[in-house]
Amino acid sequence: MATTTVQMDYKVISDVSKGFKNAADVLMSVAKVLEVLIKILMAMAIASLGTTKALALYLQNIVNKIKPLAQLCTEFSGDLASAVGDHRKGDIVGKRYFGEGVRR
Repeated sequence: MATTTVQMDYKVISDVSKGFKNAADVLMSVAKVLEVLIKILMAMAIASLGTTKALALYLQNIVNKIKPLAQLCTEFSGDLASAVGDHRKGDIVGKRYFGEGVRR
């Protein structure tokens, strides 16, 4: 009877997990900075006859893309960290977090 061996390099997977966490943190920081800039641009929109409002709307579009990407990176980070923890405990079957796809 053939058996399957599940191996994992804990350090590599943990480093990838930390990389996703760092990416999520950077993306959220960028989103916060952009949101401050958007508020400033919207406040200046009256004086600039709307040109800063157009830029603010453009930046808001970027923020709307960054936030879901940051959430996705956070989810990947958690999934990988959980996989390392489960594998260390001897769970070689695998969990649902890799089978359920991206939560939206």
